[in-house]
Amino acid sequence: MHFDFTKKKRDIYWKYTLFYLLIAACFFGPYLITGHSLIWNTDAANQHLPLMVKYREYLLSFLRHLSQGPAEWSWTAGVGSDLFSIFSYYTIGDVFAYIALLFPTSHLVFAYQLILVLRLYCVGLAFVYFARHFAFKNWIILVGSGVYMVNAYLLYAAIAQPMFATTFMIFPIIVVQLEKVLTGQKSWGLLAVFVWMLVSNYYLAFVLGLGAILYLALRYGLVYYQKIDFWATFKKLLFAAVGAIALSAGLLIPELIAVMNSTRTGSEFANGLFFYPLYYYLLLPRQLINGDNWQLMFWSALGLASIILPALAYLFASWRKYRVIAASLILGFIFTLIPAIGALFNGGMSPSNRWTLLLYLPLALTVTIFLKAVSEKAVTKKEWRTILLVCGIYLIYLVVLSFLENDYNLFLPVVFLFLSLAACLAYTQGLAPEKAISGVVVLNLAFNAVYAALPYNGSFASSMLAQGEYEQIAEKRYGGLNQILPTGSFYRVNTVSSNQFVSQKKLWNDLTSGLANVSSYYSIQNKYLGQFSTDLGNVQYDNNIPLHQLDDRTILNNFFGVRYIFSQKGSVNAQKTPGTYDLIGASKAVTDPDTAISYQARLYKTTEAFPLVWLTNKVISPSRYQKLSDSQKERALASGAVTSAKGNYQKAKLSGVKTVKASLVNNQGQKVNKNKINYTDSQETYTIKLSKKALAKLGKCELHVELSQVSYQPLTLSQQLDLELKKAKQQADLTGKAFNQTQTKYKYWRYHLLAGSPDPSYKLSVSTKKTTETLAQPSQEMTSFFRLVDGGTLNLGSYQTLPSSLTLKPSKLGTYRLKWKVVAIPLNHAYVKEVRQIQQEGIKQLKLSQNRLSGMLNAKKSSIMTSTIPYSSGWHATLDGKAVKVIKTNEAFVGIQVRKGKHRLVLYYQTPGLRTGLIISTLAALILLACFYLELEKAKRAQKKR
Repeated sequence: MHFDFTKKKRDIYWKYTLFYLLIAACFFGPYLITGHSLIWNTDAANQHLPLMVKYREYLLSFLRHLSQGPAEWSWTAGVGSDLFSIFSYYTIGDVFAYIALLFPTSHLVFAYQLILVLRLYCVGLAFVYFARHFAFKNWIILVGSGVYMVNAYLLYAAIAQPMFATTFMIFPIIVVQLEKVLTGQKSWGLLAVFVWMLVSNYYLAFVLGLGAILYLALRYGLVYYQKIDFWATFKKLLFAAVGAIALSAGLLIPELIAVMNSTRTGSEFANGLFFYPLYYYLLLPRQLINGDNWQLMFWSALGLASIILPALAYLFASWRKYRVIAASLILGFIFTLIPAIGALFNGGMSPSNRWTLLLYLPLALTVTIFLKAVSEKAVTKKEWRTILLVCGIYLIYLVVLSFLENDYNLFLPVVFLFLSLAACLAYTQGLAPEKAISGVVVLNLAFNAVYAALPYNGSFASSMLAQGEYEQIAEKRYGGLNQILPTGSFYRVNTVSSNQFVSQKKLWNDLTSGLANVSSYYSIQNKYLGQFSTDLGNVQYDNNIPLHQLDDRTILNNFFGVRYIFSQKGSVNAQKTPGTYDLIGASKAVTDPDTAISYQARLYKTTEAFPLVWLTNKVISPSRYQKLSDSQKERALASGAVTSAKGNYQKAKLSGVKTVKASLVNNQGQKVNKNKINYTDSQETYTIKLSKKALAKLGKCELHVELSQVSYQPLTLSQQLDLELKKAKQQADLTGKAFNQTQTKYKYWRYHLLAGSPDPSYKLSVSTKKTTETLAQPSQEMTSFFRLVDGGTLNLGSYQTLPSSLTLKPSKLGTYRLKWKVVAIPLNHAYVKEVRQIQQEGIKQLKLSQNRLSGMLNAKKSSIMTSTIPYSSGWHATLDGKAVKVIKTNEAFVGIQVRKGKHRLVLYYQTPGLRTGLIISTLAALILLACFYLELEKAKRAQKKR
């Protein structure tokens, strides 16, 4: 197709604005009508909205106090975090985030939702801008913009992951600007859009960059090869790319450093998949017209208006006229079939097909091409036969697929497929006006948007917060007990794991109370903190949430300086409060009349919290530390500091962890091989019996089950079916029912096919009367949340008298190979004595300020200053005004070596790479301004000569 860069009337833009009002009413209206907000209960409630509010707060503070410089470290984001790494992913480069500056604090929740609506408006606007470069009628462009906006990808992402909507704006502009360079025009516009791409979000910039390269390769190879000056064009492209990278260096360099030092590194490529599960390939074609579907199979959403099917059939029937579009779609289709491609686009990590956002532009363009051909009655009879044949085959596929999985959501898409074909054919025969075609497609878009947004048709719409719920969560997340906490000193807080005060379970961040809650949920997390968490076997660990609630482990809570813990009586794990914490406050109890369960917010306090910074002369070498078990590592945190630093230090004495002799028996009381469990009956549970002699010797303890070297071998599909058929036949014989083996086998086969069985995911749960703890291997389908799990430590709570038995329950049939042991950590006088020593050696006159910590240290001998401040190369230290080297202690935290005597300590933080990046960006800006000025002068001189 030929791009036309001549100036045209701009009346299309106000027409588009009116059209968008209709689309927006259908897209967002149902949420509001049903009492929902536009705030998703996961990322939006935990990250996007509160971070927008926080960023606005920091930005205004910076503008009011320019001499202080920007805040680069937060003391309350989890256990402390680099602010730049948090904000750069979500807000700094997001032009829409700055709209929040126009609103007062009291209206920021409204502002966030309004910005979502504005984003989608700009998505369609970008398509209109793009499509105006072709010879399309206005109504065709408007319909195309609707197809570009209303699809399964954006029906989810425009609300749940709004930064993805920005890529839908940027990519059409990139294509137009690339085309300008290919046709000999200047590259300044391309440089500008590249800068927008690079600063908006580094991850999405990577996806868009690969998309731009692929478009260039196809466009040059299929259209411009040997028709343009290659080297002259290459120089312009290089100038735009290098100039944009240099201009964006102020954001890019610190972002890349943060990513390289985050928990994201080291992920298994493509989650270990060579092929997607069979159901993916069977169901993927169905996604094409399932426009109200939000269930994203590995993010392969598709889900467009039904007109896309005849449009694609027409495009490929006349592919010689549309080589680039046809080639890009064929390439895209092949890419969706290969997990390695998804992983490549995803930075070498999970096989997530988020990159398919690039396909919506050629798909929407395909619809406009088809509608143009129909409106001009240029579709030949042969092409119509091809279109009808393709649609017929597709319908047969849907009918056959319905025997495997009948999806009622496809009813309306199929109806609109028939209506779209009928409207197009009727128009070509002179039986209907053009408006009939546009009317059917727009109605299809409207139904898709409305259906997806109604909370009765899927869990996504149901997962939106109710109107006013976000404010309620901010007020009641701790049952109001946070209001009685003291101010003026630094301490951290926590909640009991899986314990909730409000209806929403996914509260992983606290950015509203001002408290330093140890849990944090961000896309970029400190890798040392993540490694620390996994080294101690924290089964709550996740790449995005490395600590969670520390699995309620007493010493870990003490170590991180958690002084207060909140819990909700009547909720999950209410009895699992860590052992050294005592009840000091509670709200009024409320009893559910239906269940008789009493709910009450409770506040617990400990006197064993470690200080933020302290001195110790006792050290543990890294090699010695790595030989310890998970529980021994945790207990060692009170005995000394892990460091490789050399000096006159004492070797720490390690003790305090007791192994409890235990055996494993099945339902029949028979002993089972504790290192190999052949689990072939889903009703089977196992009992871990603890030695009575061992229990008698222990006082107050925290009970752990340590699992290591865990591997799971699922049954083959054939073995699974045989076992299930055998079990079903036994049940039928017991009840005297006839057994239909064929039907039963099909039922189980169908279930496993659609579930992706067999797969390597599993759960091992251990229970007591107090709690149930689980070690889970995530499914490969969980894309970014997948990681290989081969062990962990299950904390079953603190006890005055340990239980005599535990219950072990695997989740799936198969063979489990593992090593395990039961250990108890006495919370006795010896432990408290070590904590008191740490508290005495804690920093005095502690003062926390912007990017800075100061205080007094009194070292009675050569010591290691250790802390629970996450380590980063951005930390710098001075003792008595002299710079000293910052070292890593306990594998993850800031430390320094301290000589004997009294010293004034100052720690200050500078985001790694930020200043270098800003210098490069400044120089690049000056050079580019000079180039632009010289180009203008050259153009003026040329004009004068003419």
